[in-house]
This record gives sequence, structure tokens and C-alpha cells, in this order.
Amino acid sequence: MKNQYEEKFSKNYRNIPQSFIREILNVASRGDMISFAGGLPNPEFFPNRELAQSAEAVLNGSGDRVLQYAGSQGLHPLREWIAQRYNRKYGLSIAPENIVITSGSQQTLDVVAKMFIEPGDGIVIEKPTYLGALQAMSGYLPRFLPVDLMNDGPDMDRIGHLCREHVVKFMYCIPNFQNPSGICYNSEKRQMITDLSSRYGLLLLEDDPYNEIRFEGDDLPPLYRYVPENVLWTGSFSKMVAPGLRMGWVVLPPGLVSPFIRAKQSTDLHSNNLSQYVLWHYLTHNNIDEHLECIRIAYKNQCRAMQEMIRMYLPGEVECTCPDEGMFIWLTLPEGLNAEELVYECIRKGVAFVPGRSFFTNGEGDLHIRMNFSNSLVESIEKGMKIMGTVMESVRREKVCFMNNS
Repeated sequence: MKNQYEEKFSKNYRNIPQSFIREILNVASRGDMISFAGGLPNPEFFPNRELAQSAEAVLNGSGDRVLQYAGSQGLHPLREWIAQRYNRKYGLSIAPENIVITSGSQQTLDVVAKMFIEPGDGIVIEKPTYLGALQAMSGYLPRFLPVDLMNDGPDMDRIGHLCREHVVKFMYCIPNFQNPSGICYNSEKRQMITDLSSRYGLLLLEDDPYNEIRFEGDDLPPLYRYVPENVLWTGSFSKMVAPGLRMGWVVLPPGLVSPFIRAKQSTDLHSNNLSQYVLWHYLTHNNIDEHLECIRIAYKNQCRAMQEMIRMYLPGEVECTCPDEGMFIWLTLPEGLNAEELVYECIRKGVAFVPGRSFFTNGEGDLHIRMNFSNSLVESIEKGMKIMGTVMESVRREKVCFMNNS
């Protein structure tokens, strides 16, 4: 049925892709559904009690202030906490004045798109890439310039070629355990991309929501460390603490702080003041590293369990990434299987996942599946893998029979 308002929608709006993930999540919310679909942190580790205590302390002590309008840049003590933590962790020299608190890191993507993109502008993206970024940018009518991801990061020759042959406004990238692939840029690729940034004046929008949940190996520095004058580095408290707070942050080159705040003001005036105070109280009255260690141990167990179950129950030709952080495993299917066809049969049997096409701009992705492991118990992972394996083998048999009878 046609929407009665359809003819009034702008071209900008019409260009925003639908979120297949959100549609899947509506189905996946059924109590009997095993969901590997959403990029959801495990609610078992939400610090409910501690946040309740912080909320009570903040409202009792400063209710008149925290419930009032606030400055657009965000709570200064919270920005100080962010600067101190990452200066210490990565050897940076961030000043609180260069940080803006956002309504989740998703808002950073929208504000940056609003600031920089004019119709037809070239935006370099990883292939595949985060659907939320495609949605945030597509409304401003860019020309996406995809770059293949390898096991150690993007194709650097391709990035250099695009910078030489096109007018590129910026590159959007997720160097740490990328959504959807789980791939992490190695040290060499981090140095190479920042060298390209310096050579061509390429701005990098570095989306880094998973940097605190690495469960194996050593932390690698953000791209911001190498070329802070060319990097907009954005992170989130959604994976560290809880997504419902809608708290994120972005570190900006000094010349972009005021323009970013101006663009943000047109959206929401300021991020949620109460959430900022509650979060800051929580972070300064609890041991965040102990909390994160619990998350890392659990996610590692769930990730390794899913990898093992993939090997046990899915066809042997199915390939998967092996992340050391984040929340996703990326499957590559053999020829003859199609993720878009599989998802509906799997949902009918009680398992949801996201087909790969959602993460591409050119219609690719039929041979890929994004699997979330962070929000599932090991028992559910095994049950879900058994179902997916049965569906895959059944579809393959049907196609063989059809070919033989044709």
C-alpha cells in the first residue's frame, strides 16, 4: 500500500536505505526466537544496580541542575574523564576542549555528514561497512567509493587511487573489529592509511565503538594517534556500560570543534544532561576496568563457542572470520547458498541473522551473513547453529534435485 505522504518526501530522505536489521529485530524480539541479528551487548552485564545508585545520587544532590538545559559541548568532567583515560591508554595528548559529547556515536556520523557532504561528493568506505553509517550519510546524497577489506585492513592501493582520481571529502572507517566483518587493521595498515591521509589531506572519520572490549592480544592505537589533525575519532559508552544511555563522544581537530557544535545544535541543542551526569558519577565511583574484564571474558567464551559450532554444524565450505574483539562473526557462504533466501527459512524455524547485502552499497553480499555472538548463551548458540546447518543442507539438496530434474 502506497504511503499517502510519499510524493512529499525529499530526495534526501528517499536515498536513505531501509534497515533490514531493524525489521529483523522486530521478529527477533519474539520470546522463542534465537537471534544472532542485532549488534546488542549482553544485558547480563549492564550495571543496573550501580547506575541506579548513581542516578539517585545525582538527582538527590543536583536535580535542579541536571534536569535543566545544558551546554552543547557536553559535561566538562565527563570530557576530562575521556581525555585522561585515552591519553593514558594510548599515549595521546587529548584536551577536553577538543571533545564533544554526543547522543551515541551514531550522532557523530550524522553531524559529520551534515557538515561535509554535498550531493555527489566522494566518500571512501570499507566494503562491507556499517549499515548505520550508510543510513546517516545517504540522506546527504554522496557518491560512495567502496574499498575492499582484506584480513589485515583495507586495500591501500585502492584508497590511494581514489584519492588521486576523485575529489574525496573523507573516508569512513572502523579500524578496530569492524562491523560487520570483525576485521582489525594491523599496525602496518594503520601506518599506511595515516601516511595516505597526510599525503592527500584525506580526512578520516574513525568509528571506534569496540576499543574497550578486546578479549585477546594487545591494544592497537587509534588512527588519531598518528595524524590527529586529519582524524575525527568517535567512540561510545554503549558497549562499555549500556546502550540505553545514548552516550558517545568525538575527539576533533581544534578547527572542527566549533563547526561540529554548530551542526549538532541544529539537531538536539545538547546531549541528554541527566545521562551525562549519571554516567560520569558511575565512572568515577566504580571500577570500570573490572566491569570490562567481565564482559571480555564472557564475549571471548561466546565468540569461541560460535566459531566451534560453525565448524561443527554448518557446511564445511562456510568460512568465518576469527575476531579477537567486538561482537560479530562474518560468514562467507559457498556458491549455491544465498543469505537472502536462507534468512526467511531460518526465521520460520526460530533463528534470525542479518544477510550481508545490508552492508554493501552496490547490491553485493548475497554470500555473506553477519552473526552476533555477544547476546546469546552458549546453549542458544549451539541450538541456533544446528538449525542453520540443517536449513543450509536442505536448501543445497533442493537445488541439486532441481538441477538434476531440469
